[in-house]
Amino acid sequence: MDTRWKPEYEVGHPRIDYEHRVFLDLIGQFTAEAGRGAEPKRLVRHCAELYKYADFHFFSEEGLLEDVGYNDIEGHRRLHKDLLDRLRAFIDSFAIDTYMASEMSGFLLNWFVSHTTSEDPKHIHLLSKTSPYLR
Repeated sequence: MDTRWKPEYEVGHPRIDYEHRVFLDLIGQFTAEAGRGAEPKRLVRHCAELYKYADFHFFSEEGLLEDVGYNDIEGHRRLHKDLLDRLRAFIDSFAIDTYMASEMSGFLLNWFVSHTTSEDPKHIHLLSKTSPYLR
């Protein structure tokens, strides 16, 4: 599974692109741990870090979208919430094993790629109106 940054993941907003790079790096770390068959406790810790970062990033991105009056912010929030709910369910699971972690890795990477290449570009042009300190 290739978790390296690719140019097609860039949305054109420096702050969001930076946050997306960190997010993908955390997915890569989790994927590597799952691939090594790490202990469930370690997998849960990596997934919890991913959850916390995703929550921060989503809050950050949604704030920018609110500032520019994005008209489908609630739909975008639902997409973010769905990922957080899935991560929370994984963290709370009592049956974490290598197979489950591998499935979660694939899900996370697919979600990231789909979201950054299909969903985020729908609103990124609006963010050019935000503060120059955020670009």
